[in-house]
Amino acid sequence: MNPDYYKGIKKIYFKSIISNIIKIGDLNNKNEVILDFGCGVKVLSSQLPKNKVLNYDINPDYSDYSDYKVLNFDVVVFNHVLMYMTREEIIKIFQDIKKINPNCKFIVGIGKEGLLNKLAAISTFNFTAHKEILTSYNEQVKILKEITKVINSKKNIFFMTDIYYTMF
Repeated sequence: MNPDYYKGIKKIYFKSIISNIIKIGDLNNKNEVILDFGCGVKVLSSQLPKNKVLNYDINPDYSDYSDYKVLNFDVVVFNHVLMYMTREEIIKIFQDIKKINPNCKFIVGIGKEGLLNKLAAISTFNFTAHKEILTSYNEQVKILKEITKVINSKKNIFFMTDIYYTMF
């Protein structure tokens, strides 16, 4: 995740998403190992200092690990990450995770890509936001529901993001 997302007015939105991810997964009250897949600047682990959070990112400047497939974890957080993958890549990652832990749970933040998202990006002078998206909001939700079972969801964080809590 771009570190600029946690500066200025954008910080309110992205901190709210992290707070809701923690709340929906009850992550403060569990001793589970959490894989923050696409950790970026490690905001989740900074908000959960007492938890075991494994920070993985494809950008080695952010990641503490070179390969998530060698790690053991109970919960995976995908926060605004799946959109940068193709359908095939998303399915492959879930298949890999199922081999590691068939009882794994997921907390997935998905940006809606609607008009409000676009206006927010423009108003914060983030003109490159959403330029590298490979799967739409609807496709991400469809894949998630095909591969996992939804336990709970939190809709409409600032009318721009939905969070799904799922498991295999």
